[in-house]
Amino acid sequence: MISVIRVFYIIALVLYSISAIAYIRDFSKRAPRDLRKRRVVFINYGALFQLISLVMYSIYLRQAPFLGMFQGFTFASFVLAALFLMIFRAAESEVSGGLIVVPLICLFAFVGIFTPLDQVNNPLLSTSPWFILHATAGLFSYGAFAIAFAAAILYLLLHREIKSKRLGRVFDRLPSLGELDHLTYLSVTIGFIALTVSIAFGMAWTQIRLGKLLQLDTKEIITFVNWLIFAMYLHSRISGTWRGKKSAWLVIVGFSVLLFNFFFVTVVLSRTHSFL
Repeated sequence: MISVIRVFYIIALVLYSISAIAYIRDFSKRAPRDLRKRRVVFINYGALFQLISLVMYSIYLRQAPFLGMFQGFTFASFVLAALFLMIFRAAESEVSGGLIVVPLICLFAFVGIFTPLDQVNNPLLSTSPWFILHATAGLFSYGAFAIAFAAAILYLLLHREIKSKRLGRVFDRLPSLGELDHLTYLSVTIGFIALTVSIAFGMAWTQIRLGKLLQLDTKEIITFVNWLIFAMYLHSRISGTWRGKKSAWLVIVGFSVLLFNFFFVTVVLSRTHSFL
């Protein structure tokens, strides 16, 4: 069974890689929009193979399919693929977003291939529904914020080209500034809701285990800082205080803090969140 799961992971990676190559090729050649289905179909099948393997993993090992950092990467690649398909579905063009997001999906899937597919000997993690809900919502928030980051980068690139009045490949390939701003806002909204849910379930899980809502772990503190940054973005975006470049930069700062929290803090500084 483990070998079958790993083969499915590899098939998903191959399909994602084909899609990534297609996005790079179509961006450079300005491919017609009617090729959209051909680009997206590989992501659809890759996500399907990954979903099947994640379900098989959960049933066979009787635990959540994201315990441990490497296995978390596999689940994160699936989440990112699903969110990309959902958020960019109605976009004017998904080529520019795919140019950034799909290679990131490939990177996460590639790291996940090397994960040890063993059972985690920690009953608190493998059987607690509060932990499963907490981690699932957290990983969904990471995926949504990653797409918001990609849209914010594209917004700044397009804004710079328009301001320079030298309209070239970037202007021809990207959606309008208004659409990129909307995609950023939509992604941050999804990510913020998921992060809020993740924090709430994490606090409930801590209360059940330890009799207190917070452990004041380094990762908890920086996660709250992250929550405040994206809350500030949503408030400024809704109120109209900050728009355009300022909002895009705020999303980039928030995602940078998230990456620092996910990689460095989890591995080096956190006492209680080293499992993910």
